[in-house]
Amino acid sequence: MRSAAKTDSDTIELQLPEGRSVIVQIRRRGVEISRHTSRELQEIHGWVATEDPETHRWLSVALRGIGEGTVKSGNPYSESGGRWRVSWNSYGESGGLHTYGLILREAEELSLEMLIIDGIELHPYEYREEVLDDGLTIWAKLVGTHADVTRLNRLIRTHSTFPVVRRGIQEKPREMRLGVAEWADYEDRIKYRLVLVDREVTEGMRAELSRIQERNDRAAFGYYANLIDRVADLLVEKGAITKAELDVVRDAAREKPGVARHEFWHVADVDAL
Repeated sequence: MRSAAKTDSDTIELQLPEGRSVIVQIRRRGVEISRHTSRELQEIHGWVATEDPETHRWLSVALRGIGEGTVKSGNPYSESGGRWRVSWNSYGESGGLHTYGLILREAEELSLEMLIIDGIELHPYEYREEVLDDGLTIWAKLVGTHADVTRLNRLIRTHSTFPVVRRGIQEKPREMRLGVAEWADYEDRIKYRLVLVDREVTEGMRAELSRIQERNDRAAFGYYANLIDRVADLLVEKGAITKAELDVVRDAAREKPGVARHEFWHVADVDAL
């Protein structure tokens, strides 16, 4: 974070739950670069003080209740509309004066309008992104046709990485790779999920992808094992093969085990992921 000099505006009003507000005395301002958008985001270090016991009790509860949420400033300080993430990092009491040390970080609105992968426009019905280590990971769920999935599959087969634009968040293309992609039948179409990671895969990303792939492999194994058993029994029942022939096929499968890997995993329900 780059520190900045304190300006004449040395307070900021925060609107907290229950319609109440507090005045934060600013000790230091700084700037940090967003790992989502590369924008400069404001960071404020300051404090709130009160001698009123009721205000002290309310403030201790209100600050804990914010959690990962955001609060609005009464005198917006940034272009983001004055929304802040609040960290309560210290507390002290002296002579009946209760002092809360706070860190305010400018909150970004990560509202996706369209996901564009190598020129292919996609409209996820569910989207989130997270910074793992220093790399970005994207989870996107979509509804499409078999042709859509085929087109993406072709892109994945021919490119190890591709430019990704998150319209509404960052217009500058980001070079990414596909980590995992699962799909499931949905009426006459397909639901599928994409997990995209930055071109340089970090250890945190690698661990997350390994966890997803391990879970998908277990689900796929159970699905296909059950499917094959049911089809095999049906073939014997219909007289297409004999029980002895089925036993021979099963013995051959045990001798050369293996699971075909694809860029897209077939799962029972994408929304369960």
